[in-house]
Amino acid sequence: MRYRRVVAKFGTSLLTAGSDRLDLVAMSQLVGQVARLRADGIEVVVVSSGARAAGRHRLARRLPEGFTPSRQAVASVGQSQLMQSWDELFDWHDIIVAQVLLTRRDLADRQGYLNARNALRDLLEMGTVPVVNENDAVAMDQVLASRIGENDSLAAFVANLVEADLLAILTDVEGFYDDDPRTNPAANLMSRIERVDVVVENAAKGTGSFGGSGGMSTKLKAANIAAQSGIDVVVTNGHRPGSLLDAAAGKEPGTFFPAVSDRLESRKRWLLANISRTGHIVVDEGAVDALRVRGRSLLPAGVTSVAGSFARGDTIEVRDPAGSLTAAGTANYDSAALAQIRGLRSDRIASVLGYAYGEEAIHRDNLVLL
Repeated sequence: MRYRRVVAKFGTSLLTAGSDRLDLVAMSQLVGQVARLRADGIEVVVVSSGARAAGRHRLARRLPEGFTPSRQAVASVGQSQLMQSWDELFDWHDIIVAQVLLTRRDLADRQGYLNARNALRDLLEMGTVPVVNENDAVAMDQVLASRIGENDSLAAFVANLVEADLLAILTDVEGFYDDDPRTNPAANLMSRIERVDVVVENAAKGTGSFGGSGGMSTKLKAANIAAQSGIDVVVTNGHRPGSLLDAAAGKEPGTFFPAVSDRLESRKRWLLANISRTGHIVVDEGAVDALRVRGRSLLPAGVTSVAGSFARGDTIEVRDPAGSLTAAGTANYDSAALAQIRGLRSDRIASVLGYAYGEEAIHRDNLVLL
């Protein structure tokens, strides 16, 4: 397989197979593909729509006449059924799923962003399949800025959050066309889009997808976000057998958006552009060797001193005993906490601080060598 970490977004129209309720046969076909990827050593995060469709179906004959429930209430009813369905289907493959509910506010807040990233990273390392959805029960009305918008954008944010190699958006059409194929039989599939320009944006406005809250415009926006973050993107027909497997193998079914830049270089540029100037840490020679030679995370045991102040989530400099710049990375602990646990084994963090955000001072995924 070409990719090692994949975010797969499954749209409502795909999970319902065009009906008004979840279609377990359609979902089972997708689960089988995820299981195949897992068996090949590929990590998969699922971004799942379908909660509101499930909720509407369950509530259809139980609501008072003329009563229209809020989208939050409908999603709350359907979310449990959606996760139960995923849990039971994945269990047939002896795979554990984990529910992760997010809002834009979670990702905009630095602490929320770190917590979400650490949780997803730990879930992947434990061998589970995280199933992510927007937390509709607490998300504010869609016209307000705190709402992510819909799950296409959420999938792009999650792909960036977990540093995925590929974002696969599975829907009910083959990909992007230069016109709506449902009304124009002569519409042409755009198999590869190198750059999102006005022509592509105008074409996306004229197409859509059945049953979901997002159309092709939202998928285009999501694809552009991910590609700009150094992540390849495929938009393809999830009804076609093996479409996710083909995407993960690099066969580029549907429409392929190549990453605009190398993911590592994109991450490195972001980290270097956000280095804190108010504090840094110094590490011993063993830690320098672990970082440079063995590609390890930085543990508190290797930290010898903490200079200045910085917050958890800040990008900080890592210096060697001579004071030379060795690396830069995102701190898992603020300067005060790191000063308390420097030089200690990771299994002592919780006993000293009363809490733990992980065993690393800086995780290797959030660190670049300099």
